Parts: sequence; C-alpha cells; structure tokens
Amino acid sequence: MTASPSRHQWIGTAPLSDAAGTPLPVPALDVWCHRRQRGPFSGGGDLMRQLVPQLLERHPHIAKARITEIAAVAPELAEVGVLAPQTLTNTASHKERTRFYPATRALRIAHGLAELLMEWARTEHPDGLVIAFRDLDHADPTDRDLAAALLRRCDPAVITVIAEADTAGEDLLGRALAAHAERNSGVLAPRPGPEASGADQAQQYIDSDGTLRVPEAVAAYEALPADERARRHTARAEYLAENGDQTYRYGAIPFHAERGVDPAGAGLRACYVAVDELFKVGFYEAVLDLALRGRELVADTKPEEYYRLTHKVGACLSYLDRGADAIAYLHEERQGTIDPIVHMNGAYQLAMLYTRFLPKKDHDEPAAMAWVNTALALAENQPDPTLRALFRAFMRNARALVELHSRNAQGALDLVTEAMEITDAECGPDEQLLHRSVLLYNRAQVLGANGDYAGSLRDYDDLIGRDPEYGDYYFERAAQRRASGDPDGALADYAEAIRLSAPFYEAHYNRADLLRELERDDEAMQDLGYALELEPDHVDSLVNRSDLLLSLGEVELARADIEHGLAVEPENANLLAAQGALFEACDDSQGAFASYTAALDADPELTVAWVNRAVLAFTAGRPADALADLDAAIALGDDPALRANRAIALQDLGEHDRALTDLDAALAEAGDDPDLLFRRGVSRQALGDAAGARDDWRAHLAAYGEESPFLEEIRSQAPEIVAPVVVSLP
Repeated sequence: MTASPSRHQWIGTAPLSDAAGTPLPVPALDVWCHRRQRGPFSGGGDLMRQLVPQLLERHPHIAKARITEIAAVAPELAEVGVLAPQTLTNTASHKERTRFYPATRALRIAHGLAELLMEWARTEHPDGLVIAFRDLDHADPTDRDLAAALLRRCDPAVITVIAEADTAGEDLLGRALAAHAERNSGVLAPRPGPEASGADQAQQYIDSDGTLRVPEAVAAYEALPADERARRHTARAEYLAENGDQTYRYGAIPFHAERGVDPAGAGLRACYVAVDELFKVGFYEAVLDLALRGRELVADTKPEEYYRLTHKVGACLSYLDRGADAIAYLHEERQGTIDPIVHMNGAYQLAMLYTRFLPKKDHDEPAAMAWVNTALALAENQPDPTLRALFRAFMRNARALVELHSRNAQGALDLVTEAMEITDAECGPDEQLLHRSVLLYNRAQVLGANGDYAGSLRDYDDLIGRDPEYGDYYFERAAQRRASGDPDGALADYAEAIRLSAPFYEAHYNRADLLRELERDDEAMQDLGYALELEPDHVDSLVNRSDLLLSLGEVELARADIEHGLAVEPENANLLAAQGALFEACDDSQGAFASYTAALDADPELTVAWVNRAVLAFTAGRPADALADLDAAIALGDDPALRANRAIALQDLGEHDRALTDLDAALAEAGDDPDLLFRRGVSRQALGDAAGARDDWRAHLAAYGEESPFLEEIRSQAPEIVAPVVVSLP
C-alpha cells in the first residue's frame, strides 16, 4: 500500500516545473468527472454505482443514511433497492409538478456524498486510501463541489484526494485547492481508450464520449469527413439511448445528438429531455448549460421549444442568484410569441424575480405586483377549464407572496385561502396533491407570520400527515413549536428534518440557537461547529459561536470567528457588535465603543449595540450619553430590563420622575425584583415619598436580609427599618 501524504494533492494534466516534488500516491480509485459522460455528478454517480451495492451488503446503515443523495446522483441504483424518498414532490407527474428544489440542494447532496465516502473509508479502509478526481476542468459544478467538500472537510489520513485540474477557478473547488491541497508536479496516466475490439482511433474518441485526451485519437476524430463524423455521433447516441443508463441522457446522449446528422431535431430533443429531467431534481447549472446549447441548435428558426428553453434559462439564472441576467431572457421569451401561457409564465417569473430572487436591495414590490397581476389576468382567461383552475390557484398563491413581502399578511392569507378553495372545487380528491400541499404549506407560513402559531401548527401537522418524508416541513414546524413555547417538540422536529434531508447548515444553526436558549451550551457548540463545517462563511453562525465562546472565556477562538466573519462581510452590524464585546472582554473600552458605533452606523436598529454602548458610556462616567443610547434602544422595542437600566442612568442625572416611571413599568413585568425595589425606593425618597421608599426597602430587605449590597445606603436613609448592629461585650 502507498502511504498517504499529509496533505491532499493538486495535479495538472501535464507535469509542472514549479510544483512540489512530493511522490504522488497511487490512487485506489480513479473518478472520471468529465460532464460529457453523465452530466451533473458524473464522477459522484460513478462512485455510488461502484460502492453502494457493496455497502448495502456489508454496511447497509451507511447507505441508508444517505438514500436521498444516492438516488439523486445514481437513479439506476433503484435496481438494487435504492429508491428516493417517496415525497409528493418526487412522485408528482410532470403536469402536476408545482414545486421545485432550491439551487442549494446540489451542494447539500455533495456534502452528503462526502460524508458517506468518509464513513465508508473509515469502515472499509481504516488505514486510509487515495481517490483521484480526474478531468475536473471539464466537470459539472456538482462534481467540483464534491471534490471541494472532501478537500476541505476530510482528513487526508482518511481519504487523500488527488484533484486533477490545470486551473483552480474561482468557485468552491478553487478555494479548496488553494487552502487544502499541495501543488504536485506529478501526473497520472491518461484515461485508457474504450476497449471496443478493432475500433479505430477516431471511433475510440467518440466511444469515450469526447473525453479521451490521447492526441492521436483527437486528431483522427477531427480528420473525419463531416458527414462521417455526424453519422458516428448519431450511431453512438442511438446505442446509448438503447443500451445505456438513465444518466447518459444528461451528458453523452446530448453531446452526440447535437453533433449528429439531425442536430435541430434529435439534438434539440436530447437537450430538451435532459433539461426537463434535470430541472426536476434541481441541478440548475447543468440545465442552464443544456438549455443554452439547445437554443443554439435552432437559433435561426426559433420553434416553440426555443422559447421553452429560454424560459428555463431565465428560471435557472433566477435560482442561481443571477437574477439580473435572467431578465433579458424572460423578456426575449415574451417578445417572441403571443402564446398566452408563455406570457403568463414569463410574467410570473418576473414577479418572483422582483419579490424574491433579485438581491434584497433590488427588490421592487410594485413591479412584482404588476407582473403577478398580469400572470393572474392571463390565468383567469385560460380556455381549458382544468388548466384554468390550476393556473388561477397557482397565480393567487404567487400574488400572496408579493402581498406578504408588501406587509399585507391578511391579504396574503385571503389569497392562499381562495386558491385552496378553487383547487378543492375544481379538482378531484386525488388530483393536484402536490399543489394542494404547497398551498397548505404557504398558509401555514402566513399564519405563522401573523402570530397564529396554533393555526400554523395545525396546517403543518396536516402537511406532515400527507407527506411524512419531506424534511422541510419538520424544519418549518420546529420554528412554530419553538414560538408557541414547545422547545422539546421543536428539538424533535429539527432532529427529524436533519434525518430526512441532505446536510443543510440552517437546521443546525437554528437548533443551536434554541439549545443556547435552553442553556445546553455544549450541544449548541456542536451544532454551530457542524453548521460552519458545511458553510464556513455563514456569518450568523460565526456571530453566535463567537458569542458563545466569549461566554466561555475562549477569547482567542472568538476572535478568530469574528475576524473570519468581518473578512466576509466587513460592514455586518452583528459582527461589529460581537467585535465590541470581544474588545470589552480584553478591557479595550475605546475599541469596544468604536465597534459598537460602527455597528450602529451599519444598522441603526441593532438594539444590542445601543445597549452595550450605553453600558460603556455609563461605566466611563457619561450618564447623559448612556441615557441617549438607552432612549434609542427602548424606542426600537420596549423592554423591562432596558427600562431598569435607563432608570439607573436617570437617577444618576437626578431625573427621578422619569426613573420612577421606568421602574414602575419594569416591576410590573419583572415582579418584586429586590434590586428594582431598592432602586424605586431611591427615587421615591428623592421625590419626597418617604413612606413609599420605606415600603420598597422593607420588601427589598425581606428578600435579601443582611446580605443586601445596599444595606448601608438604606441604613443611612431609613435606619429605623434596618436591624440594629449588635455589639457583643468582651
């Protein structure tokens, strides 16, 4: 066995003169990632097809824990019993599919596969092994993300990754290569040609699905007459369609068909099939690539499929946070046809852009309302009664989102309710099951936003009864259970959401926040650590972990999180406030004051920064400044603790009338807090209410006895209510 190096290795396809000369280990597995093979997860899917049958036989628990991820990248494994969770989303027919996955699902799947591989390696290869990810320059982003996850998260002693890429790129893989891999001058042997007996070199290149890097084979392919080359591509596409796995439809078949004898016919159809199927599973980078390629094949004639692909381009760009680029495609779609359904779908997508997918600063709710009303008007006039019912309900649901974002929660609730009534009236009990669940889910969300937690929970309970394997419902119900005062139920739901889903940091971040509230700090720290393992730049996790670390006295670890976060978002108000707390812990009051001020410049509504700066000012002998900051904090949200603090500043300034008002309000909420009773007694005494002062001080002393920190002050003002000091004679 070849010993694993202490770091992952980054190699090119040719030797490098300026790289380290560390001996390159021999890989146990070569994972070929070229997207021309099977599209997204060409490499990850190949790994699963090799490993999962063995895992199911020897360690079934490892495979079953990652069924969602395995089924997504290697659907062919259904033959050995690997079936995707039977959610309403997965099982809906093409015509009834009204929910689509978020773009983040692809990365979550990559993390799940990485965790499966690490568990498999620890179990089957306790001494470690080497896996080479090849052709990463030509890989779909999904395989690049898988390699990046292993580079960043996996100890090389468990799996040493050899990443073959001539250039790093600016994506997750590029950053992982720079941070976690050693540049190595070695190279691995090129991929062998297909073993088809008697195939000439040109045919070997075609049979490799355009992935063979042997120069002689590439030259022979390029030397073929154009018609012969097209004939061979068509023959290969037809062979794979007849004999190949499903996932060849996402890579090799479109590659060959668009270069075959009928690119505008068979080529377009191959791209369209791949686009349609990959869109359903949320692999939007691949959909975008294939849709653009399909459009190019018929750019001169622009048939109906051209505009459908154009809509998919706009939708994918929206989901991939490139909404500004989507607008031109959505307008092109509308400019090219008078089909009312095309215009309805385009108007809907534009509405979603302006209310949801564009960056927050570019949201435009009036524009979104105009576009969604256009979509709704077209839906109302759809001649087919079945489609009209579906479209009318769907577009009311869309408008409900715009109303919610426009702060009209009741209007949103009315629209969702109306959409549900339309669906119930126009569809049979077994029809549109997914769409019904989407509407019920949205009503649950709107009810929760309105503070009707009981109503929201009823809807989530109903949803989970209908679709028990859909993890998002448990995640959302957990928030409602927490808000309604059921932390144990919320924790149970977070656990179920995590069990049913590919890894996602949000569940662990939210659960950590609840655990911290329950004073279960060790568990909260574990969840925050895992959240940051999945998403190292998640600023809110960095903020919360730094706060927890400061509370535990781990100042330097907290500093590292804060500095990391500020490198990601230099003007993040919560991070700047956390930096202020860090400076306070280091007795740097000037640095703390500057950080709190910077936090308030970034977000004038950040209450914690006003409060902490007020404490600094008061401690420094500036009660007027402290009062101004506390006034600002209370203006953002009344709170008895803030009123109690403000009362102290007011007393210091001699403003006992206002102090008494604050203390009355604080005691009304906090009950007979002995410290507040002492403070109120001080203001009553100053205002001439000696009897009231003595009542408060008696109640204070009843709670504290002679342990009161204010005993001598009370003795000086009202000695008659303090027990005399007894001096024993010798």
